Amino acid sequence: MEEKKIKIETLKNYDLSELDFKGLNLNWDTSKWNNILESLHNFKGIDFNYPFLTNNLPSTRKSTSETAVKHLKEAYHNGNLNFVLGAGISSEFGIPTWDNLLQRLLMTTIEQETEKAVILSKFFSKIFNPSSLIAGRYLEESFKDDKVKNKFEKSVREALYETYNEQAESLIIDEIVKFCLAPGNSPNLDGIITYNYDDIVETKLKAKNLDMPFESVFGQAINPDSNVLKIYHVHGFLPRNGNIGNDNKITLGEFVYHEQYSNTYSWNNIVQINKFRDKTCLFIGTSLTDPNIRRLLDISKNQKKSNKYHYIFKKKINKTWLKEAINKMISDNPELKNDKNNIDLKIDETIDFLIELKNRFEEKDSESLGVKTVWIDDYDKDISEILKKIRL
Repeated sequence: MEEKKIKIETLKNYDLSELDFKGLNLNWDTSKWNNILESLHNFKGIDFNYPFLTNNLPSTRKSTSETAVKHLKEAYHNGNLNFVLGAGISSEFGIPTWDNLLQRLLMTTIEQETEKAVILSKFFSKIFNPSSLIAGRYLEESFKDDKVKNKFEKSVREALYETYNEQAESLIIDEIVKFCLAPGNSPNLDGIITYNYDDIVETKLKAKNLDMPFESVFGQAINPDSNVLKIYHVHGFLPRNGNIGNDNKITLGEFVYHEQYSNTYSWNNIVQINKFRDKTCLFIGTSLTDPNIRRLLDISKNQKKSNKYHYIFKKKINKTWLKEAINKMISDNPELKNDKNNIDLKIDETIDFLIELKNRFEEKDSESLGVKTVWIDDYDKDISEILKKIRL
């Protein structure tokens, strides 16, 4: 009975809408915050020796931005630098994440009005958090139509650009474009691997109206000239305009994913293995959680002749924001208010330790894949500044 009382009062007395969730690099819903509040009860009267616990954390090889710039600049000047891009670089332009895209498509199968479908998809995902794998398989089956060629890819493209903002700006994309200005010259970018379906990089390159030879590679039959910059869409390509053909097949549901996973020698797997093994890669906007990417990194690491690392940018958790949010929750919650003095004596140290614990585990995981972690505070600003230092 007491546990239920805590949950009810937490929801009633704490207004989550007052918090700026963008200030924190976490995707937590109401139930997550309630679980935190309940857990705080267990801290009363316990004195943790955090310096001792911190010393017991695994040591890692995370990189400072200065060290990363040094090694990445060397790779760039030697023509060995590759960018590996994930959904994070497209979000500024209104392109949905993979999960959001699936949820958006899910509702379009039953609600044809776009605005209504978007609202329903957000509400549905907040309540039930549907499995991406199940949603992807369902969508592939739902959009099968022998009478309409490539109906699935065309439907995905429509949902992909539904909220696209052509006027949006991104410091990161601007820097990436500057790296692409001199293909075939020195120094130059070796290539770009992207897990995104969108054509934002290509669109920005074309907008410069300069003589920048590049080619989007998204199928086995595409054989670009050696002197052009290759942009490898290894999960498929859905340009905003133009025809959609058989080469535009995308990795969304389990069917294509299983095909790629089982066929190590598919063109897209070979591209990734070769780049991960022979070049230096900088991961931007991706989290290294995809099982196939992890598998390919492991394969390439075992084939490497050198001990050079790749690099990945990860955004730090905003400690100040989190501490303020939790302290506010304690103050606003009747069940904890009277015990606040017993709890918050260690709350700052507890948060510091738990964040460090999370960071060490993530660093150790990336390191095992041959990737060093570079922590940043401001996603767009910090990454663009580091890219500029590498380029100049």
